[in-house]
Amino acid sequence: MRVPPTLRFPMLVGVYLVVDTGTQIAFEATSRAIGDLPLGPEFLQAVAATPATWVAALLYFATYASWILILKFSSLGKAFPLTTLSYVTVPLAGWLIFNEGVGLIPAIGIGLILAGVWLIGPEAEEREIAAPQPAPSDAAKPQAATPATGA
Repeated sequence: MRVPPTLRFPMLVGVYLVVDTGTQIAFEATSRAIGDLPLGPEFLQAVAATPATWVAALLYFATYASWILILKFSSLGKAFPLTTLSYVTVPLAGWLIFNEGVGLIPAIGIGLILAGVWLIGPEAEEREIAAPQPAPSDAAKPQAATPATGA
């Protein structure tokens, strides 16, 4: 299945947000599974024995891979502000999955993040469109053969 170019970037950002949010949820699940163990060999053994740890590791790699794909099809200036959306998705997932509260101040922060992404997004896209395309370098142009000068 080939994804239309106009949908590629939004789909990749969606994948990034899902796997990044999943990573954080898996970290929290690991934390809850091991309890209050102090840092030491028992702690490390408990972390390694918790399935959520391995889910987190796999999702962390998927986050990395999806970020590389995003940058393959977009500029860093356009893509990076969208990563802050995980500050929206992670608390919401924590609320839905772990029944964690989202208080008034965090809710205001989430609203400000959404507003910031909305404000920055079009500007980054406009800069990308308006930016002059670099001219091919002289090194990339074929050079005409020059006769040997004997000097």
